[in-house]
Amino acid sequence: MKEIAIAATARPETGKGSARRTRREGNIPAVVYGPEIEPMVLAVPEREFRAAMKAADSSSILNLNVDGKENRVILRELQRDPVTNKVVHMDFHAISMTKPINISLPIKFIGTPIGVKTDGGIMQATMRELEISCLPANIPDDFEVDVAELGIGDSIHVRDLEIPDVEILTPERRTVVVISAPTVIKSEDTEGEEEGEEGVEGVEGEGVEGEGAEGAAPEGAEAKTEAKTEDKPKGK
Repeated sequence: MKEIAIAATARPETGKGSARRTRREGNIPAVVYGPEIEPMVLAVPEREFRAAMKAADSSSILNLNVDGKENRVILRELQRDPVTNKVVHMDFHAISMTKPINISLPIKFIGTPIGVKTDGGIMQATMRELEISCLPANIPDDFEVDVAELGIGDSIHVRDLEIPDVEILTPERRTVVVISAPTVIKSEDTEGEEEGEEGVEGVEGEGVEGEGAEGAAPEGAEAKTEAKTEDKPKGK
């Protein structure tokens, strides 16, 4: 279980005016709540929060020190400014070390699939996180899925995964990763051959039409010419 320390101070006032003053002072307004504590409004130093988040992920537990008192919490919600993307408010949820909690566990894929390395296949990861339930002390620091032995057409589903002391909440039928066959693309040579064949057919077609138009006259025309020749009087 990864724990990350972060400091905060209690805010005596609530409301939008207090939140604006907190931001002007370089802090982020926040609130912490949970089944075993009274809700508290806080001010978290922005720089300290940024440094803590570089080492955290969605499954990390934060050791929130509020005026000298430690609280183990998880980050439930971040609100950002739509223009600057800066964090403008945070919600922390206090947890009990003796009760299971539901969290998202990031998936880390390791290895290069045989189907990709040898056969030119494509690895498609359809999931990046698992929903799990467990005691805070049993949260894995990370969760690795080895894909090195996967060939073309192979896949891993949630039902294939096992995590000690953890209940997986994600439906077991869901696909985690699949190795797809490479996409077939026509080569330039093949396309050229097809175009060449069409061109030959076009030339032959034009030749046939030309023979009908410029070649020997129709049989009916030949018969009429011969008849006129025979009827013409000799010597004239």
